[in-house]
Amino acid sequence: MKGILPESDVFAWPRGRVDVRSWDAAIDVVEQSLLGMAIANDVNDEQDFVLTEVFKECEKLRARKYLEVARTNHDLATKYGVARRTITNWRKGGCPFKDGQWAVLDWLAERRYAPAGAKVKFAKQLRERKEKAIWAGFNAEYEALIADARRLKAAHQDNGLKIPDWLRGFRAKR
Repeated sequence: MKGILPESDVFAWPRGRVDVRSWDAAIDVVEQSLLGMAIANDVNDEQDFVLTEVFKECEKLRARKYLEVARTNHDLATKYGVARRTITNWRKGGCPFKDGQWAVLDWLAERRYAPAGAKVKFAKQLRERKEKAIWAGFNAEYEALIADARRLKAAHQDNGLKIPDWLRGFRAKR
């Protein structure tokens, strides 16, 4: 792969993962070889057809979009300022790493506590998210109580009972 990509673009990925840029670079090498064979050798129509079909197949194999590279526990631990074991536990606990940093911080703010490193690194964001989570809980509880009051008022009306004064301000849901 050296010589195809600039030295800064060559990555040493862990086993089992392929960088999309290196995939496309490998296809470029194959295509260049095909063109070199076609130019260097005097090819007949049948050989030209085969080389053309192989070239078209290479074009089909090109990456159409950049695939997400799964972050390792070590990468995530460094990013969030926690231990690798903590990342393993968070994965088991359903932390939404694939949804991005904001989703992870929302998830972390809903937890009872955050690890010290994450608290230090993301103190402001966690504080804001925790407040938003608390207010969201209050609002959900409020909406549930309003819905209960409306159902109660509707039940009074359906049964022909006198509506208590405290229920008069609510619109009945039917």
